[in-house]
Formats: sequence, structure tokens, C-alpha cells
Amino acid sequence: MRYSEWVVLKTNQEYLQYVSKTFNITIPTAQVLVSRGLKDINQIYSFLNPTIESIDPFEISGVYEAVKIINEAIKSDTKILINGDYDADGLTSTAILYDILTKIGAKVFYHIPNRINHGYGLSIQSIEEAKRVGAKIIITVDCGIRDFEAVQYAKKQGIGVIITDHHEPLKENGKKIIPQALAVINPKIDEKSYYNCLAGVGVAFMLAMALNPEEAINYLDLVTLGTYADMVPLTHANRTLTKKGWSLIESPVRSSIKILKSLAGVNSNSLKSFHLSFCLIPRINAPGRIDDAKDVVRFLISEDESELYTLGKWLNQINSLRQKTEERIMEEVEKKLINEFNDEPAIVLWGDWHPGVVGTVASKLIERFNRPVFIFSLQGEKAKGSARSPEGVDLQEVLNASKDLLIRFGGHKQAAGMTILRDNLPAFREKLCLIIKNMVKDCRNTLFLDAAVSLNDVTEKVAEEVNLLEPFGEGNREPLFGAKELTVINLRKVGNNHLKMLLKQDGTMVSAIGFDMADTEILEGSLIDVAFTPTINEWEGIKNLQLQIKALRRTQK
Repeated sequence: MRYSEWVVLKTNQEYLQYVSKTFNITIPTAQVLVSRGLKDINQIYSFLNPTIESIDPFEISGVYEAVKIINEAIKSDTKILINGDYDADGLTSTAILYDILTKIGAKVFYHIPNRINHGYGLSIQSIEEAKRVGAKIIITVDCGIRDFEAVQYAKKQGIGVIITDHHEPLKENGKKIIPQALAVINPKIDEKSYYNCLAGVGVAFMLAMALNPEEAINYLDLVTLGTYADMVPLTHANRTLTKKGWSLIESPVRSSIKILKSLAGVNSNSLKSFHLSFCLIPRINAPGRIDDAKDVVRFLISEDESELYTLGKWLNQINSLRQKTEERIMEEVEKKLINEFNDEPAIVLWGDWHPGVVGTVASKLIERFNRPVFIFSLQGEKAKGSARSPEGVDLQEVLNASKDLLIRFGGHKQAAGMTILRDNLPAFREKLCLIIKNMVKDCRNTLFLDAAVSLNDVTEKVAEEVNLLEPFGEGNREPLFGAKELTVINLRKVGNNHLKMLLKQDGTMVSAIGFDMADTEILEGSLIDVAFTPTINEWEGIKNLQLQIKALRRTQK
């Protein structure tokens, strides 16, 4: 992607020196921390040293009431049904609560809705399933906050509902409207910044932690998978949970994680975000997209090696089918882009596409165009869509402003789902583009750098300190440094489409590589500006500093 402007936040140099000395880190790393809004020493310390002790589930409203109800249900042998969701966030949430409730003596069942037959959320079918197994309590995970009719129907059937969710509550005239459930656990109600961005699995974990803190810690690997999959910001409580859970995936104890890594070809002990995003999570998500996801929960918590291998192979097969389905849709999308997209502020496309795959298609397009993307699957008179948005555009705000054209919508700031009448799609696209155009006054592609450095500032120590900031993801991307007026030496193409070179500035020379950048038009000996992440490259036992180029341009004079 080409950027029209590169921007770096200016910071008081004396304060950077103070941060550097206090935490024994380099100035560039101190600049990264400050650039990300961590301007208080206590905030920086908490970011660099997250501890599970900072988590108190009872700070979230509804947790105390839910624990009391569940403990009473266990004492009275009252059956409980967990109503989950078919994506990785909902599946990991279901697995955690089902497993921990089983271990503390509850009579518990779970129900995973089918995307095509049941749709998202707590439905009448969910309540009928509770009646079938004799459950008198339903616990929702990753859903429920807008399911008013289903909660009321359950109440009429003599079934109480505990809602655990993280989606935005319904608002009317600025006031949040909450279903009349036995207990509602949703940090979006409290608006406490530390817990406000939890994924559904994070909220479920809070309930598990309140029920049995010692046992709950063992589920942080599943919390990490679900949190990362749902693209919520890896800050505050999410950072604490994923930082601890990352090591449980890197060096797994859970049998399902070991097998999942093996089947996905992730054998490295150095876990990177790539492994989660493109290897592990797609396999967990695949059944819910194009099949039935209930057996994914069994896979996640099983200790039976034979069952795990059987289910693991099934996950691989379903994921391959998902990939082929996605490829076919992408071919059609490419044709539509040529005919229908004229550089509008948002991409809105629809077709006879599988509803389970449109979300991943939207994710691919946002990486390419850096603007909100809405992809709809036509289903008779209606269309079901998935949306993705870059930072700076709040999808909930956009959809709320378009709700007169929608049947239903929900989700987060950067990811959402909606249902609309097919005939309303053209008007929705027109209105959407107008809203987003007015919302984003400056539509330039701006590259935001964490720090401006000279090549001499970038050392192996800086590259090693990058690891302190992991895990990277939404809200905590890899550090991006910028350096100007670098001379290109020994320029060559390597691999399929990569660009390798040496960069020189004032006597300092460093190796650099740009993945999938072989088509970039630069020449040997030219002066360029580079945006990069410093890394340690190891080859045949020798470690060297290497810059991973994320963007480059001819030096701006």
C-alpha cells in the first residue's frame, strides 16, 4: 500500500531519557511506549509487567449475582445449558464454562447454534434445546445482550437466563436497554476502561475465575485464541490475559493445542501472531462458517488422544473446504470491484455467496483498501452481511445511523454483522458512503510511525526489546520505526516476490528485507525513506540484526 503521508508523534526528549533510564530500555523503545499513549510511569510498568493479580472479576457488574445463582443451581442439582456461538470466540467461551462447571459439580450441557439453520444469538431453538435436556438455567456466551424476545420467551417457559456478552447494548435516546435476565455480565454496560474491550471469551473467563480462580488460570490458552480471533484491542485486561495465555500456546500443556499446532504445521517454540491468525484460528473457525461447530468444543477440552486426532483431521478438512469456498467468492468479488467500485469511502458488495465466508473476504479487502468493507450474502428477500473497518471508523456508530434500512445489526467498533432487505442494499450503500465520508474528513492514507530514528539508533538490543511488547495484534501492532535518507546497496530479489538489500547511513549498514515487495520501483544506490520493524534473523546458528521493511518511498526532499 502506498501512503500519502508519514506521521510520527513528537515527544519530550527529557521524558524519553527518564523512561529509558527507569526501565533500562533504549530510547527508541521508550518512544514506542509513549507514542501509544502510555505516558504515565505506572501505566508503562503495568504494560511491560502485566500480572493476573490485577484482574478482579467482581469489578464487573453481574458477576456476583451470576456466581450466587450458579452455586445454588449446583447445590440443588438444577441443570444448566450454555448457549454458545459458532465462531472461535464463542467456541472457546463455551469450552471454558462447560469444562469448569463440570469440574465444580454442575449438571451442564452446551448448545452451539448452526449459522445457517439457527443464526446468531439466543434463539427460540436454543430455549427448546434447554427444555429438551431439562435445563432451568441458560448461560449465554458471546451473545444475548440484544436478545430481548428470547429472554422473555425463556422466562415464560420457566427458564432463567444469565447473559455473558461483550457486544454493544441497544441504546435508545442515549440510554442502554438491557434484557430482563437473572444476571447480565457485559463490561460495555459498566464502561470501565480496564475491562471494556474484553472479547466474549474474556467475559466468560471472568465468570469462570469468579467461580474457581485456581482452576480458571488453566484456560488462558483458550482465552488467548478467542480474544485474538475476535480482533479486540490487546490492551488493558486483554493484554494481561493474552500475555499469560501466549506461553500456554507456545509451550502447550493442553492436548488439543498440541495436536492443533501439529496439524497446522506450527512447530516453532517462538509463537508469532501469524501462527494464530493464519494457522490455528482458521481451523477453529472453519466448522462454524460452513458446517456445524458443536464438535469444536469437544475438541478443545478432550483428553482422549484418539478422539483428538479424529476431530483434528476433521478441522483440517473443513478448513480446506472453507479455503476453496473463499477462493471462489474472491474471484467473483474481484470482478465486482472492477465494475462497481469507484474509490468510494466504503466498499459495499453483495452476491450469492456463502454467508459463513463473507467475513473473511471483508477482512482481506480491508487489508488491501484500508477502508470499511461490507460484504453481503443474498438469501431470498434478505441479505446477511459482515463488515470490517480500520481504526478511526466506528462500525456501531455507522450502522446505528443507518438503522432505518436494517433489520438487525450488532458487533464491535471494527467488526459487525447485519441483516437487511435485499431491495434496500443500493440505498444502504449510498447512505453508508455519505456517512463515512462525513465521518472521515481526511481520507488520506496516513502511515503512523512509533518513532523516527537514525540507522545508528537501531541495534540488536532494540530488536530484542520488541519482544517485550508482544503479543501484537489489534490495538497493539508491531512497532514501526521510520528512518530517512538511506542508501540502497546490494539490491536483489529473493524467494518468490521478496526484496533484499543493505541500507547505509553515515557509516552504519544494516540488512533489510521487504516481503512481497519485489515489484517496488527502487534502484541500486538510490536514497529512500523506510518504515520498518527491527528483528533478529538467525541463519545457521548466527544471529544478525535485520530490518523488516513495511513501507518505503524515495526520499522526500
